[in-house]
Amino acid sequence: MSRLRFRHLRLRTETGRGRFGADIPIGDGLMVLWADNSRGKSTAVQSLLFALGLERMITARPIHAVTSAMRERLIYDVTTKRETPVLSSWVTVEIEGKDGKIATVTRWIKHEQMSPSLVRVVEGPAISAPGSYNSQDLYVGRPGAAANPRGFHRWLASFIGWEMPELPGTDGRMSRLYMEQVFPLLFVEQRRGWGGIQAQMPYFSGVTDVRLRSIEFLLNLDVGKMEAERLRLRAQETKLQEAWRSAVRAFKEILRGSGLITFQLPETLTVAWPPQETPSLAESRDSGWVPMTDVLRELEEEHRQLTEAVVPRVADIEPETEHRLAEALNNLDELREAGSYIRDDILRDRTEFHSLENRLDALKEDLRQHQDILTLQRLGSDEIGRLHGDCPVCHQQLPESLVGAPSPVRTLSPEDTVSYIKQQIELFHIMARDAEITLNAKEERWAAIHGRTAELNSLVRALRATLGAPRGTPSIEIITRQVQLRERIDRLHSINERFLELIGELTRIADDARLIRTAMKDLPADRLSDADREKLSGLERSFVQQLHAYDFGSFSDERLRISDVDYLPRRDDFDIQADISASDSIRVIWAYLLGLLEVSNRMETNHLGLLILDEPRQQSAKEISFRALLDRASRDAEGRQVVFATSEALSSLRGMLSDIPHHLHVIDGYVLKPVSE
Repeated sequence: MSRLRFRHLRLRTETGRGRFGADIPIGDGLMVLWADNSRGKSTAVQSLLFALGLERMITARPIHAVTSAMRERLIYDVTTKRETPVLSSWVTVEIEGKDGKIATVTRWIKHEQMSPSLVRVVEGPAISAPGSYNSQDLYVGRPGAAANPRGFHRWLASFIGWEMPELPGTDGRMSRLYMEQVFPLLFVEQRRGWGGIQAQMPYFSGVTDVRLRSIEFLLNLDVGKMEAERLRLRAQETKLQEAWRSAVRAFKEILRGSGLITFQLPETLTVAWPPQETPSLAESRDSGWVPMTDVLRELEEEHRQLTEAVVPRVADIEPETEHRLAEALNNLDELREAGSYIRDDILRDRTEFHSLENRLDALKEDLRQHQDILTLQRLGSDEIGRLHGDCPVCHQQLPESLVGAPSPVRTLSPEDTVSYIKQQIELFHIMARDAEITLNAKEERWAAIHGRTAELNSLVRALRATLGAPRGTPSIEIITRQVQLRERIDRLHSINERFLELIGELTRIADDARLIRTAMKDLPADRLSDADREKLSGLERSFVQQLHAYDFGSFSDERLRISDVDYLPRRDDFDIQADISASDSIRVIWAYLLGLLEVSNRMETNHLGLLILDEPRQQSAKEISFRALLDRASRDAEGRQVVFATSEALSSLRGMLSDIPHHLHVIDGYVLKPVSE
């Protein structure tokens, strides 16, 4: 079971006038820390936060989490308000974790050698029972502090019994839920914390819906675990989809300009893999496409025949060589003509493709304008008018006679127009995709023609060199052809091997995707488990009971409930804090945070049994309300520790606490006083 108790707080500062400090024992149950305004009450409370490295709840700069009396200048004379500079300072807290383990934590605020990022942990009650204990130095406020073995927050999580979950972040990667994002439900700081439930929430981790996730974690809701698992699986599937697209994209980049294209190769992840029609490669030839396997078989057969045959002499093949030269030149002319035609086709297709893209942009702008008009209509605007004075097809200006002329034909309503434009956008997306596929195929055909032209040019040079060579010389054309064939076969084999690697990679991705989708289907269909509903019902009962006891006055509490969507207080599905008085907003925070604590007394949660409120009587909340809060907080002393820091009039406070179990620590004057050690 998770647990954290503060047993003792020690503050120390070295100044030009000697050492100052404070020792504050902290008991279980209700602990009230009293001091006059501006006498150090917040110094003590914020030092608890600083000692545990949780200052990012209230500031991005660690030492600014504590007041200037601990970091800059200290008032040493109550009467004259004279100050002395702070030379060094540190905070030490004795804490108790799960299973009753006790440790003493020291963190330096200002020191010549010790950084504020250094935390010294003594494994024992070094304040209440000084002795010889093992100790270790850890770090906080730096990358790795929550995950690495020498990170303080990793140690602290283990000490109190928390295992911080990894959750999908806004960038799709897994991100950790940090302690600083859960503690706003356990600690409310005076200056920033009373703006609402979780007003001190830091967002640095990038966890999506972090407010929601922190409540789910603290209440140990099954839905939180299931939702985290669902989000984790979705994030993994998204990564697999991107891996699939990247692999296919990278391979097609390899093919670009090679005269090869793929068939039946999905560009997006599919679990129906392998498909019924096996993906393949094909090479452009004439006006069609020849499978890669056939191309390789033909080339290897030709190469085998040339290799096994005796290379003829020039004198023996002179007539045949002249004929082959004429044929090669004729083929070269035909290829150049075909290349010219297909190049013109490519230019036209590119123009058409860009026109489709421009039309898509225009349709999207039309859609935006029509949706704006539709929004205004739904808001009650009676000024519909024309969206624009031009034709929605060609966007040319329409004459007044056409624009203003009444028509017997029924025109489309704004809703119908929006639906029609969306259909048009979908259609043009399909047309643009098809046009891009056709364009890519033609570009590969042109690349194949270009490659074949280069081969024929080489062949022509070899044939001419053969005819010009001495009659007894071996045929240069045959030798050149052997080299060309070998190079081309090796190149195609290399591409084919990469293609087979791609198929293997896609197979692994598809297998992983099937496992993920199976795991997602195995997750419970019901969002909330019975245990979740029981916890939320318990929170709702406690919340409503408390508001009634606190004299909540903005409206009747009959329709108040805790939402099963975001777990926050609602009235008729509206956030109640948006429609209540400032003092009632404070009551809502009291009731909600204390309700979370009370749920943990009866059910298994991750709550630490700890609640710290700095100056809870905000916005002039009635004394009767504060008295009811003190009474409620004092219950079940063994199961909780509730620390209130207040500057309420001391006589009034004593009266409110007269018949309530509590520990009261009164700070007389300034909290930091001269000490001799």
